[in-house]
Amino acid sequence: MEGQGDWSITVPGRKFIDTIQSFPTTELTLETTNNSNRLWVRAKDMNSEQNIQPSDGYPELPTNNGKLAQIKLPIQKLKEAIGLASIAVSRDTTKPTMAAVLLHIQKTNIRLVSTDGFRLAIAEIPCETKINEEVKLVVPRRALDLFPQLLTNEGEVVIAWDATTLYIDQPGLKFSTRLVNGNFPAYEKVIPQELPKKVLIDRDLLSKRLRFVGLKKDDYNKNVQLVFAYPNLKIVFQHPDEGTNQSTLPFSGEEQAFELAFNIDYLTEILDRLTGEDVVYQFKDEIGQGIFTSPSIEGFVFRYILMPVRFANPTPA
Repeated sequence: MEGQGDWSITVPGRKFIDTIQSFPTTELTLETTNNSNRLWVRAKDMNSEQNIQPSDGYPELPTNNGKLAQIKLPIQKLKEAIGLASIAVSRDTTKPTMAAVLLHIQKTNIRLVSTDGFRLAIAEIPCETKINEEVKLVVPRRALDLFPQLLTNEGEVVIAWDATTLYIDQPGLKFSTRLVNGNFPAYEKVIPQELPKKVLIDRDLLSKRLRFVGLKKDDYNKNVQLVFAYPNLKIVFQHPDEGTNQSTLPFSGEEQAFELAFNIDYLTEILDRLTGEDVVYQFKDEIGQGIFTSPSIEGFVFRYILMPVRFANPTPA
């Protein structure tokens, strides 16, 4: 970037960003004059005039003094982990800690965790953090959602923190956000430990079949049955007034017959975010919590933990 002199101004944030993004990928010129209340953004054949204000009253931004505890992570790995781990953030704004994501920093890994009380998502990134005691930081979802947009895809990002603020630093970007005040739920207590059984299903095919049977869902009927009878999985959605949709697809793994039922939205949402050809479900029995994940994930461990729901209706033949 080249310029003449040092100056600072404030501009209407959203309109300015939208304007800049509307310009083609080319060199831009920003011009203003002393005592002017206008900023001109120019490129070849394009010109935009923006209202500006003096920067004197702009709030002072929190700054990292360089003495804070910090860790480094590969940017691409962090972005992928955020995309998966944020899926279970609660929409209930009366519970601010559950409407956020936990950044749980331990000696040998960093966990990103979200839960809405019905499901739990955990992305665990191996990392030598060199900290002596674990740290739990509750990060607002709106801030975390910005990370993939702001961060590049290459290199490393530096994460630092103090008692009230999280700082993100990479070449060309400095970002900070206030942390949520409060205790995140004790999620470790609900992580299932012994899951000796598993099934492997084509992710894209399962997603399409769930969307088909789910055409009958409404706000009051969202539970879908998964009937496993090796090597076929029958998916059944029953609506009390509109009847039943069914579909069958193959699976591999556990050969003993069993049945599960879940909120169909919780399944389609995770299948949309996972990548790779297959999805794995690990479990102990039909009533306990199980874990959905993808064998294609590299560089970190992801667990999507769901509790099956009780289904009173018998499975149609």
